[in-house]
Amino acid sequence: MMSRIADNGTVSEAFAVTKEVKQGCVLAPTLFSFMFSAILMDAYRDERPGIRIDYRMDGRLLNKRRMHFRLRVSTATIHELLFTDNCALNETTEEEMQRSMDLFAAA
Repeated sequence: MMSRIADNGTVSEAFAVTKEVKQGCVLAPTLFSFMFSAILMDAYRDERPGIRIDYRMDGRLLNKRRMHFRLRVSTATIHELLFTDNCALNETTEEEMQRSMDLFAAA
């Protein structure tokens, strides 16, 4: 199989793809996650929608009433959920899904 790489409008010379990951290989999910994460970062480079999660690591349960103090509270944002060979995007409306598909197609 022959392939090319496109980057910022520049297309490489064709090269032969001689190695592959067989279905069932333990490396396949890891390589998928690396590659698909890079594609999503490129697609969403100017917009990073996500789900914000506040959490604590001091062994105490998170009390919503004390959240406004922000003492020992950390925040993480989940942008996408990658599984073995699938991806779940964080979209709740048809417009958000269309925007994601447009960004993904342009990447």
